[in-house]
Amino acid sequence: MMRTRTKLGAVAMAVGLLSSVLGMAAPPAQATFPDHNGRIAFRRFLNEERTWGAVFTINHTGTHERQVTFPPTGYVDRDPDVSPDGRRILFQRELVPCTDVCTNEIFVVDVDGDNLTNLTNNPTEGDCLFTNGCAMTPAWSPDGTSIAFQRQSGPFENDLIYESAIYIMNPDGSHLRQITQQVHPATGEDTSPQWSPDGRSLVFQRNNVRGAEPDGGIALWTINLETGQERRITPFDLRAGDTPDWSPDGQRILFHSNNDGPPDVSANLYTIRADGTDLQQLTFLEGGQVNILGSSYSPNGKKIVFGRRPATGGTNADIFTINVDGTHERPVTQTVLYDSYPDWGPKPERRHDR
Repeated sequence: MMRTRTKLGAVAMAVGLLSSVLGMAAPPAQATFPDHNGRIAFRRFLNEERTWGAVFTINHTGTHERQVTFPPTGYVDRDPDVSPDGRRILFQRELVPCTDVCTNEIFVVDVDGDNLTNLTNNPTEGDCLFTNGCAMTPAWSPDGTSIAFQRQSGPFENDLIYESAIYIMNPDGSHLRQITQQVHPATGEDTSPQWSPDGRSLVFQRNNVRGAEPDGGIALWTINLETGQERRITPFDLRAGDTPDWSPDGQRILFHSNNDGPPDVSANLYTIRADGTDLQQLTFLEGGQVNILGSSYSPNGKKIVFGRRPATGGTNADIFTINVDGTHERPVTQTVLYDSYPDWGPKPERRHDR
């Protein structure tokens, strides 16, 4: 999920913007009804070099696959997040490879591919680090009124980016406000936010930098949006993160281990309570040949969808589902391409004429 050109850094900008966010209690989320599962959105690489990728959707049975976005060659549309009403998909569009110039924007599109809109609108020329900031890993709030995302900005300081923090904006890209890394120099790089079902907290991944112990540590944290209180919830030795997801009932957080860790250690699925207790391992892969990628809960909370690289050591990956207890694994996609980072959306709400 992190850009590969640099070792990321994070610091503070706009101290005091958080207070404007914390003063507003988010409304409660809409209930997730049983059997309300919709289609699964995921990222598919369109070439072997993985420099071109689009957002697709598919039924959990593997039927009715549909390409939703059509990026220019050399761009990857990634990290899809389906809206609470099931009608729109947020995603990040990234220029690949990110070498001399980097471009990362957040877009929204209807689930049928219509009404593609750039929400962050960086200048067409120049590195996003030095213009309006690079916008990444977006997530809808449960009531659909806000978007949380990772924002990076330059300049570089001792090989670290000046800022990598969690921000919130309105669904039209307005009213940008900073949530984490308000103190400079920052000691963490924050990414991959996801909202709690009641809208009052975020979970996110933090990478330690600038002397934070342990050096290079990766863990999941939560932040209470009403109080600003942060809490680390996973042990550093798990290297937890990479698109964590909250269960629909708000009881557990889903993630995979060994994020950017040793290549001979497999990444596995785990869940944990939001207070950091009751860690449970769901998959038991070994040896580093097979690895779990990003994952999410189904809207009814009964299943989990995830990406997985195969045991053959090949370059492809596919989408799978399992029950929430780790049983009954089933493939959703079976392709020579590379499918990963799924988000299981709800069925679109019906509109009623008034």
